[in-house]
Amino acid sequence: MDQYTEILTRMSDVLSPDDDQYEEKLLAIAAAFRSFGQAITSFLFANGFSGDTNNIDEKANYLKDKFKAADIPPPRDIRKWFSEDKGINPDTAYQICFAFNLSIDETRDFFRRVYFERAFDCHSITEAVYYYCMRNGLSYSDALDIIAQMPKPKATVIKADKEILYTGTIIEFINGAKNSDELIAYVTDHIEQFGYNNATATQHIQELWAPLACKGGLAYKEGLLLDKAFNFEFDEDLGRDDEYTIVTEDADSVWRIFAQIVGLDRRQTTQLGTNRTLKPLLENNALLPALAENSFPDRNGIEMIIKGKHVSHERIRKILILLEFYTYWANATVSHKNALWEATEIDAERCIDKINRYLIEAGYPELYPGNPYDWIFMWEVKDAWPLVTFRDHMRTLYAHKSSEQTDS
Repeated sequence: MDQYTEILTRMSDVLSPDDDQYEEKLLAIAAAFRSFGQAITSFLFANGFSGDTNNIDEKANYLKDKFKAADIPPPRDIRKWFSEDKGINPDTAYQICFAFNLSIDETRDFFRRVYFERAFDCHSITEAVYYYCMRNGLSYSDALDIIAQMPKPKATVIKADKEILYTGTIIEFINGAKNSDELIAYVTDHIEQFGYNNATATQHIQELWAPLACKGGLAYKEGLLLDKAFNFEFDEDLGRDDEYTIVTEDADSVWRIFAQIVGLDRRQTTQLGTNRTLKPLLENNALLPALAENSFPDRNGIEMIIKGKHVSHERIRKILILLEFYTYWANATVSHKNALWEATEIDAERCIDKINRYLIEAGYPELYPGNPYDWIFMWEVKDAWPLVTFRDHMRTLYAHKSSEQTDS
């Protein structure tokens, strides 16, 4: 573990919703996460840059020289990566990896620690070619030549009754491909199956959601115990109905189940019900770093995954983490018949191991404490009541945003 993640881990060790300075500590932690400009600066320092890390021109020129040496046109806005913390797209991330002659494993690490995205989704023809070229020591220019010879796929929906070409199968073929002609022929023969991605993660999320959302399912059972533990009642004196949303025994809507998972109260669920999104509560929230807020799990994303539609890598990864986290602790709650049973360190380790196992199986990077979204779950499993802590954290985000709006 590097110094950066050690600091974040230490900060999480002393964070508790019961702390009088809880919100102040959350603000400090949110500010401690690296921006993209800081992350790429750290990468440069670890990969040959010996200039002034505070000098934007020196860093930008160093990157430009690397791009030119690799015969890659330098992006126009490199300085903005540092001056305005401007992000990059996946193709630019791969160009950086080619420019620094990174291996496949080093590229995966770059995506995990710097870009905070998945590398090598080989259902993308472009990324399959990048993987092939890096594995065989070819250049970015070689990759572009091969991509130009590839057919163009049409977007399709992942259907359970159709044969699925998994990413692992594609990678296995690429690892054995003798030349680019074999790769082009393989893609051409399977072009219909290059019209979707995230097949493994999609199927796993669908398998998680079905028993969770069905009549008398996991969400309903966990909700009964949640209701019993907190003795929810309508407060007639205050005219308030602001306790957790609890789903009905019959199969409920995706929005209401999602609302229960993330700890919305009944009032919030109703108020946000028109658009059925958390965006107004999370956007530009000082307690939630932008990298965590971006593609935060939502009702629409879950519905799209259930239907097998295309969803971005980051969106599906974050939903997978959330649902693995929820189902693990909700199942434990139902098993113990108590929403306030106390988890142990072993329970926490098992939860993290389970999430990581499915992330790896689906081709995503493991949880990383330097990723502000991942950090939320890696911190919360340390508590005796992880689900309660998660919902308390979410409610603190909601309350902070509401106070910001009131003040303004």
